[in-house]
Amino acid sequence: MKQTNSNMMQVVCPKCKAKLKFDPAKILSEAAKFKCPGCASVLRFRKQEKYPGVKEEAVEKPAENGTKGRNARQFKRVRFKKKVLVDNQIMVEALDISENGLYLHTGRSFDDGAIVEVGIPTMQGGFDLKVRARVKHNHRGIGMGLEFVGLDEKQKIQLQTLISELDESAAKELEDRRKILLVGGTDTARNIMKSKLVLDGFYVMQATKAEEVFSILKNEPPDAMVIDWQEKAFNSKGVLTKIKENPEYDAIIKVVI
Repeated sequence: MKQTNSNMMQVVCPKCKAKLKFDPAKILSEAAKFKCPGCASVLRFRKQEKYPGVKEEAVEKPAENGTKGRNARQFKRVRFKKKVLVDNQIMVEALDISENGLYLHTGRSFDDGAIVEVGIPTMQGGFDLKVRARVKHNHRGIGMGLEFVGLDEKQKIQLQTLISELDESAAKELEDRRKILLVGGTDTARNIMKSKLVLDGFYVMQATKAEEVFSILKNEPPDAMVIDWQEKAFNSKGVLTKIKENPEYDAIIKVVI
């Protein structure tokens, strides 16, 4: 994002590189959203930084047609059922963590794009790892996704060490945990169900494509699977029929909603 002549601002779409000019003086709120004229992605502009040192950029969100943005998950997430401290005063239950961010279960409301400080307990205990994070999405009563920002090398090493230890611990516990596969449905519906199941101690996997379903069944068969019968992205009935035809999957509990 840069300023052009005549006090106009220019936003460059990170996906298709299309340019959009606007007058910031006409924006009355702290933030505004624009639809990219090239690819229909949603771009967000903020007037000023809330925290020094944290760079605000035009953020790409998925287009209405479901196209994935460039900020899709790139880091392995591990189970992290611990209490974390948000802004030094709010205790929140974490569900999983990666080198890129956290997913929390909270009934509180935070604005998308807000920067918060998070105190994370390491394996040694205490909220000794303090980082800044941006609220990527918040579904009140369901959960909140945070993306770490401005990490220094020490914080990165602490996160890598913590995640490595959690990964090893999770591998040992996995044999004793029941695995559930969520098939199809909306992101919101799956997140609601995942949050509840994870809090109850289940290991949750998700599939949004037919090929993903059979890949998981082959490589990491679950104890049970929940199938959204109204899924439009693929033929749920056909997938279920194919599963029932294979005797290898007879032991899997199948729930259709």
